[in-house]
Amino acid sequence: MFVTYGSQKLHYFVIILTVGVISFIIYEVTLNKQNETIGQRKMDIKSIKESNADLLEIKPFECWDRKSLPFPCVHETNPDTDGIFYIKVPKTGSSTLAQITTRFAARESKRQRFEYGDYCKTHNPMTHAKAYELKIRDRNKSNSFLWTGIRHPNSRAISRYGMLIETGQAKASVENFIFEIRLNLDKPFHANFQLDYLSPERIIKRPTTNEEYKDIVQNILDEYNFISIYERLDESLVVLSMILGMGVSDVLYQWRPISNTRCDSLESEPSWITSGMREYLETEEWKQNQKGDFMFYDAANEALDATIEKLGRDVVERKMKDFQNLIKIGTELSNMIHNNPIGCGVLFPSPYSDIDELTNFDSLNVDEQRFISSMKMNLYYPFCNFTSPFEYI
Repeated sequence: MFVTYGSQKLHYFVIILTVGVISFIIYEVTLNKQNETIGQRKMDIKSIKESNADLLEIKPFECWDRKSLPFPCVHETNPDTDGIFYIKVPKTGSSTLAQITTRFAARESKRQRFEYGDYCKTHNPMTHAKAYELKIRDRNKSNSFLWTGIRHPNSRAISRYGMLIETGQAKASVENFIFEIRLNLDKPFHANFQLDYLSPERIIKRPTTNEEYKDIVQNILDEYNFISIYERLDESLVVLSMILGMGVSDVLYQWRPISNTRCDSLESEPSWITSGMREYLETEEWKQNQKGDFMFYDAANEALDATIEKLGRDVVERKMKDFQNLIKIGTELSNMIHNNPIGCGVLFPSPYSDIDELTNFDSLNVDEQRFISSMKMNLYYPFCNFTSPFEYI
């Protein structure tokens, strides 16, 4: 019995010792894993902080508060530091936006009781002039309004190359497409074209670091009163009208034939584009060459979103419906007047005009005529609070 009992004790001891060793090993393994996890988490937190250090400060574009500061509709005799500045970036729908600049300058001047033919001072909006050439850094910010429009870098490059094809300067082939873009990096396709156009200071040396790109983009965001997005044209124009303290009719675009505009198909691609061209625009080579423009495009979209949230998304959406209905009615009337070719926009007799001044306005049904009339009574928001004694709710 003694031997058997001793054997049992030894057996139990071995079992306990084995369990203890295994438990210790498991503990060590678990501890190591926890330490690794904590270490990784610390690295992740550090990485996030480092990433946040490079983030841009995205703020909504501020509404012009007419109650505390008159809108800068000034006479042409005012200094060049005053007035409405529009920076016309090539191949961003810039001619349309330049015409809109003239339109709201004319209509605002009429409200300010300027003499007929005199508009609020603008700085040649139809001319492609870079921001630093117009000395925007020196403008009087309390007596000027600065805005522009930009486009996705890929879309802008395609549009530019399409113009070369139309004018016989290029062929619709992958080889030519890539060759032109690589060859002309210092010309219309050059690196960060839009950044270069809109920077308050001339960019002498090409940026190489994220921090350098970030500084340039931040300077532009901080300097401009508004930046429109080509791919979000209607949305941008409605927000612009609200920031200006005007109505959506003030930012309706002029009629243009369909050959010169894609109308409702702003994101569509031309027929000549190929998969090989698209693939090149997804390469690291292209993305690195346009790194600043991509960063800027994303930031401007975020700023537009932030502005919409501040103004009230439901308000913006309601005004977008009004805007799009006005464009639809104006386009139909304008196409009837022009007959051939068809297009989109409104064939206004002058920048001052409303849709009811079109010669065939009486051909509209009663409901459409009433809508146009209600819009005339629902246009002007003098104190930027988006409620007016003239507004029908």
